[in-house]
Amino acid sequence: MSDVISRFDYQANRRAAGTYARRRSPFWPPLDRYVIATLDLSRDEPNLEHGFDERIGALRDVIEEEWLRARTEEGGTGFADPSAVASALRSLVEFLPAEGDRQALTLRADAVEDGYRAEALEALSALSEDVTFVAARISTWYGKHLRRMPTAFGCQLDPQHQRLVREAMASEEDARHYLQSLHADLQLSEVPAFAPSRLFFMAGEGNLHPKHIAYFLPSDEGVRHSPFKKTYYFVNTHEKLLREQSMKLGGRYLEVGPAFDLDDPEQAAIPTLGVFAHEVGHSVMRPSSSYKGLNELDRWASVVLQEVAADVFGALLLAEAWETQFGYSREAAISYYLSECVRYANRGLGHFPDSDGMYLQLSYLTNLGALRLVQDEGTKLVGDPAVVIAGLRSLARVLADTLLGGTAEAASDVYATFGPGSSKGDVLSPLIDELRGEAAESIEYSQEHLTMQRSAAAEVG
Repeated sequence: MSDVISRFDYQANRRAAGTYARRRSPFWPPLDRYVIATLDLSRDEPNLEHGFDERIGALRDVIEEEWLRARTEEGGTGFADPSAVASALRSLVEFLPAEGDRQALTLRADAVEDGYRAEALEALSALSEDVTFVAARISTWYGKHLRRMPTAFGCQLDPQHQRLVREAMASEEDARHYLQSLHADLQLSEVPAFAPSRLFFMAGEGNLHPKHIAYFLPSDEGVRHSPFKKTYYFVNTHEKLLREQSMKLGGRYLEVGPAFDLDDPEQAAIPTLGVFAHEVGHSVMRPSSSYKGLNELDRWASVVLQEVAADVFGALLLAEAWETQFGYSREAAISYYLSECVRYANRGLGHFPDSDGMYLQLSYLTNLGALRLVQDEGTKLVGDPAVVIAGLRSLARVLADTLLGGTAEAASDVYATFGPGSSKGDVLSPLIDELRGEAAESIEYSQEHLTMQRSAAAEVG
């Protein structure tokens, strides 16, 4: 019996969420068609000594073996052979020229064998890294399964994009004042360290489909309440997704001011600042904020709404708090934001909380009248960027009063009213009908610069 599904059958997909733990295909969710674009990671590999690629290849071999074992195991949260993983990591230390990079990699290798100590996490958060390697049991997609799976990656800090983040962080007080203009009770808790980087190596679960554009450590490694946090954002992965998916989908289905264009020098900073703004959005709280009640009432809705809040507060910071400082227009910021909403919605409903969250935002804006769904020679969402911003400000206040106010039932009602499968959410049905004709899309990492070996994903089909 075929396990191929419809990616927009929300009810069926929600029922199946979390049941894909033993699926060994590289593609998730299981669909009958994917369109694949290729990103060559060798272009972003640091120029280090001869033998570096062979050592990375050895780390990949170990992680792929761990991934195969993890697919058939009943439980477990660590590596089957932690000493082999740690040894592969330590073998890379000698190639890293910066002391901070060597210290960080040694700390991570030690953690593979012995777990994270508080002192190690604090040291990692303080170290300034250029080249980073991570190998761990890392969270995958929430709707796929809840277990963490073996993943390893290598990335190099992008100095130009790091400067953007530092400049945005320097204006943190302006962000606080802006948030309080939305709701006097809003506060900004500490924002994790944020490292815009260019990926040059990926193995294990993270090398499957779809691809993550960021990992949140050590939370994604299962260390949930550490005060020492760092986000690794893959600039090149995100750029590829924007070019191959968001910009094309936005051009086809949006008519809300000028289209977002990554090749416009004035707009080039928007994606990195947009992802960082989303990260800042996760740190927006009220003194009464607690997700405990909503987690108990409806865990999926809780995760969705937390992503919605990060999206909405982040989009508003991007469009209204930072646009003058960084020289782009608020219209361009809104075009980027809406293009990303359509890209995430195109991944399907009931599989990804962040996709359901983007759908909810489009639904809310359409029900409010900030967007109009027009069917004239194809379906388009039409609107004025200034009105979309007003709609986002409205949704921000709703979220402040419900999700961040700690009122679980009221927050759940927001999801039930505007989310997928709801009567108001059905306002987007013509758009979804159009998207059904679009193939699911993903990107493949080309890693021909590493030593050749069998692909575990291809091996198991």
